[in-house]
Amino acid sequence: MLRIKLHTKVLGALLLLALVPLILLLFSSHHSLRLVEDLLRQRTTETLDFQATRALEKRTQMVADQISAFLQQIEENLLDLALLEPHQENYQKFGDNHQRQIWYRRGSNLNPTEIREAVPLYSELAFIDTTGIEQVRIVNGQPCEQLRDITNPYLTTYPAEDYFKQAARLSPGDIWVTRLTGWHISRDEQLQGAATPLEAIEGKKYSGVIRFATPVYHQGKWQGVAVLSLDHRHLMTFTQHISPIDDQDTVFPSYESGNYAFMFDDEGWMITHPKFWNIRGFDADGELVPAYTVDTPQEVVDAGRIPFNLLTAGFVHPNYPQVANLVRRGVSGALSTVNVGGSNKIMAYAPIPYHKGIYQQSGVFGGVTIGAEIDLFHLPATSTALLIQNEINNYLMQSWLVISITVLLVAFVAYLLSNSIVRPIHMLTEGTRKMTSGHQLRVKVDVTSNDEVGVLAGAFNQMVEELTRRRERLLRTMLALRQSRKEIISERNFKNTLFENIETGLITFDSQGRVTSANGPACRILQMSRPTDNPAWQQLLNDWPELKITLDNWFNTSNCERKNSHPVYVPIERKGRKLTYRTALFPLSFRQQDGWLLTIEDLTERVNMRQQMARMDRLASLGRMSAGIAHEVRNPLTGVSLLLDELHDRLLGQQTDQLLIRRALEEIERLETLVTQMLRFSAAKAPRLNDGRIGEVLSDSIFLLRNQCQRQQVRLIEQIASDLPVLLLDADRIKQVVLNLLNNALDAMPKGGDLTIRAEQVDNNILITIADTGEGINPDQLPLVFEPFFTTKGQGTGLGLSICHNIITDHGGDIQIDSTLQQGTRVQIILPLTVDQPVSVNESF
Repeated sequence: MLRIKLHTKVLGALLLLALVPLILLLFSSHHSLRLVEDLLRQRTTETLDFQATRALEKRTQMVADQISAFLQQIEENLLDLALLEPHQENYQKFGDNHQRQIWYRRGSNLNPTEIREAVPLYSELAFIDTTGIEQVRIVNGQPCEQLRDITNPYLTTYPAEDYFKQAARLSPGDIWVTRLTGWHISRDEQLQGAATPLEAIEGKKYSGVIRFATPVYHQGKWQGVAVLSLDHRHLMTFTQHISPIDDQDTVFPSYESGNYAFMFDDEGWMITHPKFWNIRGFDADGELVPAYTVDTPQEVVDAGRIPFNLLTAGFVHPNYPQVANLVRRGVSGALSTVNVGGSNKIMAYAPIPYHKGIYQQSGVFGGVTIGAEIDLFHLPATSTALLIQNEINNYLMQSWLVISITVLLVAFVAYLLSNSIVRPIHMLTEGTRKMTSGHQLRVKVDVTSNDEVGVLAGAFNQMVEELTRRRERLLRTMLALRQSRKEIISERNFKNTLFENIETGLITFDSQGRVTSANGPACRILQMSRPTDNPAWQQLLNDWPELKITLDNWFNTSNCERKNSHPVYVPIERKGRKLTYRTALFPLSFRQQDGWLLTIEDLTERVNMRQQMARMDRLASLGRMSAGIAHEVRNPLTGVSLLLDELHDRLLGQQTDQLLIRRALEEIERLETLVTQMLRFSAAKAPRLNDGRIGEVLSDSIFLLRNQCQRQQVRLIEQIASDLPVLLLDADRIKQVVLNLLNNALDAMPKGGDLTIRAEQVDNNILITIADTGEGINPDQLPLVFEPFFTTKGQGTGLGLSICHNIITDHGGDIQIDSTLQQGTRVQIILPLTVDQPVSVNESF
């Protein structure tokens, strides 16, 4: 039989136990790191792209705000000009005092230079009298002797301008603002042989104006119209120098790279762009050059007479019209698109708010877009992903090297450890054999092993009996000690568990009234951290004056009264919520020598539950009673109604009697309506829940009452979010609730007012708010509004709000009302996104 040395066995086992897990760990780590690498690269790319997009959007919004502020500044300048005497010297001095720096290129295509200089903001200043004749005209900072009759549009700078006629209609202080007006620049005129707009230094520049005009009054009499014509170059400075890929400005952007910004007006026309032939303009006959469309003739495209309008540029990319429409609605954001040159880019857009002149109807001057070429836009994310990959590769290489060295060290240490274990055993075996060789003791066990351990086992058999006896004695002693220790620990754990996990708050005081301990429930109920340094009980209850008064009364009573004290119910109000605490004080030892135990229980939920159960009992009883009354009343009413109909038909010739019978029938019909509502209230069915959109229910309800609102001169304010999620609801019953609340609001505003309907998502709930500016509800009556048959009107059944409450409760939601007399009432409905989800009501509701 092959005999394997113990040394070989131990060495093999150590190597197997050490190396196999290490190798498995190596491959597992390699696989996991690769997964982490892919995840990090993906998440980093998404995060950096998101941050870059947000930064681009914020930058676009900032430029739009700057342009809006710039336009308002021009309005102020125009109103200042209107206060001046319309003399040539005043207007020329005004133009010289209003200048702004521009940055542009000059020189030749091969040798361009950059120029920064201050130029007048307004290329033209004019005063036109009431007959339409220019009395003062300043052009490019110089007086112009050629004064024109502006009532004839063909005599204006760009034929067909009507700014004088529009301004003349305005009230004092109003301002008329035109769209961009200028001569269109074709592609050949701008490029003049250059390959790209970036290289076209010598090409023709776009020249245009936006006119601001206001009527001038003196002592209530109209004197004429003052006009400021904004130089288009100052508008170009807002977009021409933007470099989307970094924070450095550029004198002129590269259109071919896709990294540039442009501006368009409220009709979608381009008004600033690196390609001047894309900018809105007029031909020599004063006609607006048509926008570039899919139907534009090829010869017009080849000639470069193609101004760009985003609303008709869907054939270039469908997102262009979408951007224009979103901006006209006042929406900002970012989209991907492709320009005419074929560059794929990310384009951020933002509206320019403005409400004067021709822009009053749309509410926006136009929009600003900043585009970044996609590859450069993703460059930070790509660089970061490559850096992560390199770092993980380096880490894996280092890990392989460390693990390889570790394998060698493990093999060497395993050999040493095996040798150190086996050698002493071998020596012990030889020594034992020598010790037992002279005794005739019976071997008590059969040894089947042929290695050193088997020899050692045979030698130790002789000591088994003695060791067994001693071990048994030792075990009995240890068991006794272990049992005693277990009982002590169990008792201690029981006390600690009981003290910390009991629902009742426990606070102990010493004989001097200092706090010695407080359990978790006490800290939670009193909303405090666990006390340290044994504070006085008065300090502990500083924020709870009601409890402080109760405890102070206890300590001021006699010992006998304290010994026989009963629990005290303490009402507390915190942050508008009414709480109920039950407290009791008990001595910790005989004659109160060692201290006191204070118990505190929060019974708020229990009290609220009792009140709710009482209300439910009342409603159930009322429902049963209403159903009984309704059934008993309906049949006699039907009989009386039929008899009165018969009597009415018999008295055809007696108009007075017929009128009385019709009045009686109307009253019976009112009684039948009341009976029907009582039956509905008493026999409320469970809602039939289906997936639905609350926005559609609200819109349908508003549609039904829109004409009534107009008749009552009530202004409807709809603030319904468009992205509300789908939730489970009974659309008909929810519509019943909304119509009831809207009718109540209209009843509260007989002389008109504002009716606001708002719907939004708050956390995991849908919050619906219906607010009016009506008469309001008396604070004493507000707690009773959901009670059946309670009404503040002179008519009605008083069941409307009670039924509304039941419907919302059946949906797992909540309905709340607050009101102020002579200011209005606000009703808030809270519906959970899922029926089995508890409604979370926070203070923001």
